[in-house]
Amino acid sequence: MAKMSLKEWINSKQKAKGLSTKEAKAGASKYKSISAAKKAGSLYYTNKDGKTMIAATAEDLKVTRPKAKPKPLRPRMRPTSGGSTSAATDKETAEVKEANLKIKADRTAEAKRLVIENRAKVRGQAANKQAADSMKKLKGAAWMKANNFSDYMALSKSEARALELPATRFVASQHNLRNQKFKDGKGFFVSTEKKVGKGPDPSKLAKK
Repeated sequence: MAKMSLKEWINSKQKAKGLSTKEAKAGASKYKSISAAKKAGSLYYTNKDGKTMIAATAEDLKVTRPKAKPKPLRPRMRPTSGGSTSAATDKETAEVKEANLKIKADRTAEAKRLVIENRAKVRGQAANKQAADSMKKLKGAAWMKANNFSDYMALSKSEARALELPATRFVASQHNLRNQKFKDGKGFFVSTEKKVGKGPDPSKLAKK
């Protein structure tokens, strides 16, 4: 199985989506892993060092190339006084016929395999697009329920406003979503929330 370069892969994907490199990288900051980027249909993500990376795995770079089609076998012909006739015996003709049938069967099996692979690929692409479209439609409280606090912190102010979210945590204190929780259970003020400890056990208090 052949393997394409990372540059060839990203160029082909951007061309298929009709995007420039700048446009394709626009939402990379929203995703912190390859799997998250793929799930949202993005070609880029941002690693832990804050660097924009291509969302491709080694499996993505593998290319299946079609096998060369074998040429059908034909009985040899030789000229005679009465014109060209087959020089093959009945046995040889039967063997050639059997070989041609096998070649045809192999071609049919290969064609079916490629059709199945292409259908699976199309279904996967459709599922990814549907998931990405669904995420784009979510706003406000619905977006918060489907995403973690870290996803919110990765948004720019304009992206947050477009999702009907407070642009900053300071603005959140006056926003109608100030008490809403994210998918991971955190709120806008997670760093300022205090843990409530248990009080003393009354049974252990000694009366003086």
